Amino acid sequence: KYSITKKVEIADHYIWWFKNARNFSIYRLSKDKHIYFWAELITLEKERYWTCGFHTDSRANLMGIILSYKVFLRKIQKKIHLPVIGLINKRNIFMKKLNKDIGFREINKKDKKKFTTIKNYYKIKNTNNYIFFKL
Repeated sequence: KYSITKKVEIADHYIWWFKNARNFSIYRLSKDKHIYFWAELITLEKERYWTCGFHTDSRANLMGIILSYKVFLRKIQKKIHLPVIGLINKRNIFMKKLNKDIGFREINKKDKKKFTTIKNYYKIKNTNNYIFFKL
């Protein structure tokens, strides 16, 4: 899950890699820069959602990241039209702005059921460091 920070043995990582249910996509940003997206269908409290994320080199072009993220989100929504949920670190100003500009809405702590369900799925202990979003 998102919050695991302990060292993982390489064999365990390969086992996870081949057993997980994520869909992966790679987009070329430039000649030598790529962005790696993943998406997974999950069920929380009998409701289905997409959850997704990406990884890229820190020197990647921001416009390329924004455009490819929008294309990727449209692609998974076209495949199966479901809400997308996710989380970001509150200190990540770029992702906070990007997700809000794309149309993600923050899931408020007052929505206890949804907030707790997502918190538990991602195994987040201290929610003060994160923002949960839904598109």
